[in-house]
Amino acid sequence: MIIFGTSSSTIHPAKLDGGCCPFCKTKNQMWIQGYRKYFHVFWIPFFPLWKKIYSVCSHCKGVFEKKEFKDQELTTSFEYFENNKIKIPWYHFTGIILVLLLIMLISILPFLTK
Repeated sequence: MIIFGTSSSTIHPAKLDGGCCPFCKTKNQMWIQGYRKYFHVFWIPFFPLWKKIYSVCSHCKGVFEKKEFKDQELTTSFEYFENNKIKIPWYHFTGIILVLLLIMLISILPFLTK
């Protein structure tokens, strides 16, 4: 039985402004997609590990990283989303929040039983 491990979740897919696909050269069809890995215990997320950001062409379904872009406009949009829009979801800290609430409950319980 596996009680801990890692998993990933999709974060904030958004359309990239301008640019063209490095593979099929179609304009205005690029989307940015973020993935955040997290550590879990019994499938309850405890803390985030790292993020990976890709760009996906909705026309040819190609998946690209920032280093594969030749288009400066697309690189600028990608960096903007990477720095400003791809944030850590609050639910990746659910396990830590539950542990802190349990500690608080255990520490308050003796005062409530008096």
